[in-house]
Amino acid sequence: MKEERLPVKIWYILYPFLFYYAVMLCVMTVLQWIFGTGKEHYVQCQMVSSIITVFFMLPFYRQDAALSGKKKEKPSLIKEKLFHVLAAVVITVCIGTALNNMISMTPLVEMSEGYQEANEGFYGSTLAFELVSSAVFTPVLEELVFRGIIFTRLKNMMARYTAAVLSALIFAVIHFNIVQFIYALLIGILLAVLMECAGNMYAAVAGHMAVNALAVLRTETGLLAQTVTGNVFSWSVSVVLLAVGLILLFLYVFYLKNTRKIV
Repeated sequence: MKEERLPVKIWYILYPFLFYYAVMLCVMTVLQWIFGTGKEHYVQCQMVSSIITVFFMLPFYRQDAALSGKKKEKPSLIKEKLFHVLAAVVITVCIGTALNNMISMTPLVEMSEGYQEANEGFYGSTLAFELVSSAVFTPVLEELVFRGIIFTRLKNMMARYTAAVLSALIFAVIHFNIVQFIYALLIGILLAVLMECAGNMYAAVAGHMAVNALAVLRTETGLLAQTVTGNVFSWSVSVVLLAVGLILLFLYVFYLKNTRKIV
């Protein structure tokens, strides 16, 4: 890809994203035509759309692996995989919760009609459906597309941290409101770093699942409501959580570099 012209490189990155968006939109439209556009059916339609779209996107991921000459990974030690998953979950939950709190305590939430409308759709079903959709199938699909395909392709063209930012920017754009844009941009960068550290997509998927599950639970149950009141306590908790997450991320990367598990 390094020998190709810039328009070809841009298309190489954009067409999987456009294909993903087109498939999701078409399937979602058909499902809502069948079941209705009411918010009580939105989550179920989104869940089915995600499942179907995963199967459409897998060939891109497999094709990239084949073209890169990447051999099928040998099963690594269970402890090593658990280490990466645990690190990803703890780091993402700490940083994700802090960012969620901080953004929620700004005027942006009240100002963004798009965010209010998105919340009505996401949280208009039962807790079980919301967890299965937002905390299982959506993370799998989004990590496959934005980290597994787009971030991986970008890494072949530029520095990996630049690739992490650009893939996160594309990820953020699809959320169509300023609140989720900011959150998705920052979390997208983090997930790309975690994927790079683990050398596999599963760590990013685990972190994404954990932070989405917590978001659903706190919205539907009032969990951690005292951390978004806007007072000194709320901001203090959020700053501490962010600091803890960043410190753990630094230690995680530092450990992997010193044990020569990442370059």
